[in-house]
Amino acid sequence: MVLQPGASTTLSLEFMMHGDMGGRHNFRVHLPNNDPTQAARTLTVLSNWVP
Repeated sequence: MVLQPGASTTLSLEFMMHGDMGGRHNFRVHLPNNDPTQAARTLTVLSNWVP
């Protein structure tokens, strides 16, 4: 997806879990960009999934 300067969007994430994955998780989503004034961003999603 390409956004024009000043534009915005909504980012949706969906994680598929199964019964053996219960407990705490730390997911990272890397958001690269080509803006010379701002570095790429990394979003951290913390969860404590209960099956």
